[in-house]
Amino acid sequence: MIFLFLWRAGLLRRMNSEKIRFFVGATDNPLYLSRRTPLASAISWLRALVSPRYARAVVGWLAYRADLFDGLCG
Repeated sequence: MIFLFLWRAGLLRRMNSEKIRFFVGATDNPLYLSRRTPLASAISWLRALVSPRYARAVVGWLAYRADLFDGLCG
């Protein structure tokens, strides 16, 4: 479910290597909070794969985080 909603929201197209490293906590700066607590650890992946409601909420949250990363909001 999550991949369908990511595709519909256009987030798969917006991802680049820097955003993916930030998401999984593999950033260059050790002081980033995402390195200590990666965003990927906040998601229940099994639930996101099965539940459409949860997947839609996760995609909304990821879209917001991507906008923050790009400086579009915040």
